[in-house]
Amino acid sequence: MKLPPIGSYVSTSFIDWPGHVVAVIFTKGCNWRCPFCHNGPLALGIAEELDGEAVLDDVARRASFLDGVAVSGGEPTIHDSLPSLLRCIKRAGLAVKLDTNGSDPSAIGELLDEGLIDAVAMDIKGPWDKYERFTGVTVDLKLVKRSVELLKSSSIDVEFRTTYVPHLMDEEDLRTVRRQVEPGRWVIQLADMRLALDPALAGTASPERERVAKAFPDVPIRG
Repeated sequence: MKLPPIGSYVSTSFIDWPGHVVAVIFTKGCNWRCPFCHNGPLALGIAEELDGEAVLDDVARRASFLDGVAVSGGEPTIHDSLPSLLRCIKRAGLAVKLDTNGSDPSAIGELLDEGLIDAVAMDIKGPWDKYERFTGVTVDLKLVKRSVELLKSSSIDVEFRTTYVPHLMDEEDLRTVRRQVEPGRWVIQLADMRLALDPALAGTASPERERVAKAFPDVPIRG
């Protein structure tokens, strides 16, 4: 059975799907090059590849302890074999949360149609008119926007999230993003600039939680 290349595995997490105890599977490779990405080796595809069958065996062995599995990356939807991985998780009786950049609405739609995902966290990198500043590559925004609308209209648990990088955006940019995804649920993640993919960002200031919380008192803040 063909599986996506797996570059990292966390057997137990209490934070990757709030309210759930999950294992986390990280696929290798990403179609974007976000300068603030904190998973550089995964995004670049240079992380050591794990034995996918062994990872799934461990998930199945621990299924009675887990609520589900979060599948992240990298960008999982770039792999045609992603459905095979999710079917294996489902056969173990576990729910699936997908983390995605929303660049492939067709892949997301197929996963929804087959009932392979129970929750999605989609990253909204920034205001639409500045998107490539945050992705590092040319992006087809029509596809990203289609993913947003597809997820808004779905019946599963959906969260939109934006990583706040003070060197690249300001609070008004965050307000713009919020309007882009309304009335969807939106959260702010505080970037850890020490782990930034772009070395030029590594020495820049990370966001101040108190300041962000004051500006967005009704928005969940993570990180």
